[in-house]
Parts: sequence; structure tokens; C-alpha cells
Amino acid sequence: MTTTPPATPSPRGTLLLTATGAAGVLVSFASTVIAFVGIESASGIPKLLGADNELGYPSSPFSMALFVIALTVGAAQFSGARISAGWWRAIATIFAVGVLFQVWALYLAVVPHLAVSWLLAAQLVLMALVFALAVPRLRRDGRPLELGMFLAVASVAGFFAAFRLTVDKVGTFTTPGVAPSCNVSVLVQCGKNLSSWQGSLFGFPNPLIGVGGWMAMFMIAVLIISGVTFARWFWIALNVGITLALVFVIFLITESIFMLGTLCPWCMATWSVVIPSFWLITFFNLKSGHIPVSARLRDLGAAAYGYVPLITLVSYVVVAALAQVQLDVIHRL
Repeated sequence: MTTTPPATPSPRGTLLLTATGAAGVLVSFASTVIAFVGIESASGIPKLLGADNELGYPSSPFSMALFVIALTVGAAQFSGARISAGWWRAIATIFAVGVLFQVWALYLAVVPHLAVSWLLAAQLVLMALVFALAVPRLRRDGRPLELGMFLAVASVAGFFAAFRLTVDKVGTFTTPGVAPSCNVSVLVQCGKNLSSWQGSLFGFPNPLIGVGGWMAMFMIAVLIISGVTFARWFWIALNVGITLALVFVIFLITESIFMLGTLCPWCMATWSVVIPSFWLITFFNLKSGHIPVSARLRDLGAAAYGYVPLITLVSYVVVAALAQVQLDVIHRL
């Protein structure tokens, strides 16, 4: 079987990728220097840019390493190197995860200190630009790249949320007199959720399921992107797994809104990635014939697959409407 060689990138695109990588290296390096100067300052008030007690270290070196990759790839193209489609898949996935990590780091800088870190915001914009430059260079060869890339990003988001909830749960034992950092108000908090029986439905904290489950999903996403072909039973098992996750999420949404009367920030982050993951995997399995259904249902799955963003938005609106009716969110925020 012959394969289509990757398209030759335009000089303008190569120049933009190189410039973005170089700018990202400079910005993240400056952010790292400022962070360490703040940590070592005698004032006792460290200027931690994305490096509060949650991380314990500046996040910018991680970003700088990714920008070095972009800069190196751009420089290699200038020298005449041909970057294969596999490299672009890896770069797109890495920077998609990087964007998500940068959002988290920016959150850690903004929420505790109530101040915007413009250097971290610049890193976020530059990282998103590298991702946008990599996506058009992906070669379409039949593999579900959009499914794999979304699941990779969703799994990292889910893992971060589960990890953060786990940290807060541990904090309720080690520092019981200190409220979790996610407790913004009486309405928006996770402390009540973590201490309830619903927060440990199976006898242990629910976030531990997410920590392991999302990492497994991330590995599956990487294998999808790399072109691994799975048997039908695997796709069905994956669909069963994400369906159980959705059922669990629906239970938690219902309990949180109607019984606990709270909106847990990190719980909502988990909800927001489970819902589209369920729709994408289910419709993909329908249209691909992994789930044995009639031709009409296969056509329906194929049509719905392209409307997953809209279907997801409708799902979010339903949850938001339930929360508004039950909790009067708009007036209580």
C-alpha cells in the first residue's frame, strides 16, 4: 500500500513556527527567572508565576522545553529537513496537552493571588499558536486523529481534576482546619462533596478512579494517534467503560445539585470532559460498525459524529439549566 508523503510546508508557516518557538523560549525563560527571583527574595512574598503550593515549583521550565521542540523543528525545516506526519501528530498532541497544562498553571497563578500573570498568558497564546500550526500538517490516512487527539486532551484535563481533588481530600486529613482551595463560596466548593458519602461511593475517594481511569484513556488516545488498530471487542469495551463513567457522572451531577446544593469546580471539570468523550466514542463506534447495528443507525452515528460539539453544548446547557432552577446560580454567584 502506498502512502501519501507529508505536504511540504510553506516558508511562511515554517518561519511562523520558528518565530513562535523562539518567542516561547524567551517568554518562558523570563518567567522562570522571575519566579526564582521571587522565591529567593528576602521579602517573604514569592512571585510565583504558576508555582504556588499546588505545584511547588515554577511551571515555566516545562513550557520552555516544549517551545524548544517547536524551535528545533522549525529550524530543521529551514535547513531542508522533511518532517514526517508522525512527528506532526506527536507535536500536535504534545502541544494540545501543553495548552491544557498552561491553563492550569495560569489558574494556579491567578486564583491564589488574584492577579493575572501576563507572562503565563503569553505562554498560553504562543503554545496554542504552535498547536494551530501543527494541526493542518496532519496527514489524513483513515485513522481517527480527531478522536485520538480529543481523548488525549480530555484525559489530561480529567487527570488534573482528579489529582487536584485527591490533593484536597488528603488535605482534609492533614490540615482539617484549613478549607480546600476549591472552596470559593457556599455554592461553589468541593469540601462538602469530598466529605459526603457520595464523594466516596465505593469506600474510597472517587477521584482515585479518575486518576487511574484517565491515564488509561490517555494511553489509548496515544495508541489511536499512532495508528494502532484495535479489535472490535476493544472498542465495545471502551464504549462500555465510558458509558459507565457517564452514568457515574450523571449520578454525581444529580447528587451535587439536588442533594448537596453545591457546584464543585474540579468535579465540573470532570463532567465537562466525560460528556463529549462519551458522545465521540459512541458515535464513532456506530459509524465505524464496531457496534453491530442496522445501516440506518450507522448512518445516524456518522451524521451525529460531526455534530458532537453542538450535542455537547446542548448537554452542558441542560446541566446549567438544572443548576439554575435548583440553586439559582446567577443570583448567588
